[in-house]
Amino acid sequence: MAHQERIINTTGDSINVAFTVVVLASYFATFSVLPTSSTLEIVLLVVIGIVYITVGTYGYMACSRHPSRALRLAYFVLQIPLGAAMVYLGKGAGFNAMVLLPLAGHSVFLLTSGWMLVCNAWVALAYVAAIGLANGDFASVLAGMPVFIAGQVFIVAFTQMAVGEERSRNQVERLLAELENANQQLRIYASQVEELTISRERNRLAREIHDGLGHYLTSIYMQIQAARAVADSQPQRAQESLSKAQNLAQEALADVRRSVSALRAPEEDLPLAQRIGEMLRTCEASGMQAELEVRGTPADLPPAAHLALYRAAQEGLNNACKHAQAKHLWVVLDYTQKNSVSLNIRDDGLGSSENPGGGFGLIGIRERVQLLNGDFRITTRPGGGFLLEITLPL
Repeated sequence: MAHQERIINTTGDSINVAFTVVVLASYFATFSVLPTSSTLEIVLLVVIGIVYITVGTYGYMACSRHPSRALRLAYFVLQIPLGAAMVYLGKGAGFNAMVLLPLAGHSVFLLTSGWMLVCNAWVALAYVAAIGLANGDFASVLAGMPVFIAGQVFIVAFTQMAVGEERSRNQVERLLAELENANQQLRIYASQVEELTISRERNRLAREIHDGLGHYLTSIYMQIQAARAVADSQPQRAQESLSKAQNLAQEALADVRRSVSALRAPEEDLPLAQRIGEMLRTCEASGMQAELEVRGTPADLPPAAHLALYRAAQEGLNNACKHAQAKHLWVVLDYTQKNSVSLNIRDDGLGSSENPGGGFGLIGIRERVQLLNGDFRITTRPGGGFLLEITLPL
């Protein structure tokens, strides 16, 4: 109903102007050819014409803004007799009957399809009654009915076309407004996605720096420290430690270059078990006994899962060598489950009374695992060592 009222307020205004013009034109044409009439009839014709035009203009606008069907029907109940009275007093002279035709256009705007047909039938009957009573010859009136009805049909069809065009225009404007709103929302979402992407990329770079370069620097530091400890008593072993430190520095440089170039991480070039084995040999060089157990048949892991497990192994082994003061280290890479892969890292070090989950390294590992919908658990107690468990879905 609100949509129909918007159409009435636009196209309906133009039809209202047309109503006034048509009525006035037929009104003055009636006076130009009006047969001899009494003064009373002329006065009545003038008064009724004024009322008819006033109601047709202001009454129509009032009805168009009010959704009451009863009020709109009352408009036609008043206007049809007034129009018929004008035709009767004018005795059908000239284009006198045209004063009824604008009501056909008003019926399109104010009434539903069923009531519109009823209203136009009333208009046609009013025309027949007015002309027939004025001339006393209903046979001639019926002969002219096709012309009058054709005029009604033309006005109704033309008005409906105007209404359809206005509705289409309103629909296009509404769709354009919705499209603009959708584009605005998309711009907002794009901005949010950009901010989220930047934030995630910063977190990813932080993880890469810590998990990659941080691990290598820690290992290099440990090798140099070991070389200094035996430099006087065991020069050959010190040279071996320095050589390992040099090799680690070269690997770190290559890892940094690969990260900057956004290439695949180095662990994707070799099997995961082999990469973890190389890290364990670094731990053994510092005096720790390390064991790697691979259960089941190694599967081809997605790059993201491969990287997450490799970085987790780096962080776990780094913590064990740097902080745990452990003598033994056990790593289990488990492929026995059909839909998942697990990595367990356990040591017999000092352990902790608190859950050591707040460091940058463990935070980064937890974020990687959560992004892959995996499980991340840490178990530790004073004197009971440290256990890191990671399970990723395949």
